[in-house]
Amino acid sequence: MNKIFFKFALSLVLLLNTAVFLIFFPNLIDVVEQYLYPLFFVYFIVDSFSVILPVFNDAIYSGKMQERLYKPVVEYDKEKLRIFTKKSNKIALLVFVLYSLGIITLGLSYIHFDWLDKKFIYLIFFGLNFADYFCIMLWCPFRSLFFKNSCCNTCRISNWDRIMKFSILIFIPNIYTITIFILGIGIFLYWEYHHLVHPERFYRISNETLWCTNCDKVTCGNKNKNIDKKE
Repeated sequence: MNKIFFKFALSLVLLLNTAVFLIFFPNLIDVVEQYLYPLFFVYFIVDSFSVILPVFNDAIYSGKMQERLYKPVVEYDKEKLRIFTKKSNKIALLVFVLYSLGIITLGLSYIHFDWLDKKFIYLIFFGLNFADYFCIMLWCPFRSLFFKNSCCNTCRISNWDRIMKFSILIFIPNIYTITIFILGIGIFLYWEYHHLVHPERFYRISNETLWCTNCDKVTCGNKNKNIDKKE
């Protein structure tokens, strides 16, 4: 089974599992938190390391910052790349601000409203985790509404997913939530550093690996339709 299909299925199972306990067994959430959630967070820790360790990351969309996945386009337009990079950075900043405001709003609601307790934060977290793979598999609002890119392989923020879904956990701090939040920050900074130093690896203008002819995304509906698309 393709890894992304497995992660999509697992994210749905984790979300449904949390929803069932929240609705039908709310009094058992402490037991689940003590025995089951540590196992879940070990999975997220291992999964996070698999992104930043090249030997474990063979996906273009999350590994394109690596030198081994960079295939230079012959005599690409450097000025065009500079302009496109600047535009993408502005959109990325807007997305970062809007998403951060959303997380802060949820966090402050958790702090100030008694009815919104810890189990709802877990539900939001697993919901965000499912949404991450939903975006990859089916439809992504960031792609459609903001960046207008054709697929995950060309996404400016494809490795922001960890910090985006782990950030809600800072409102329920413990050894597990703090650990994966720090990992999320690390992956985010690692990604942004490479984008700053090597922007040519992130765009079709300069990286032939990102052309549709080299697509490795089995769920892409445009792979055959745009087989000759290069930029």
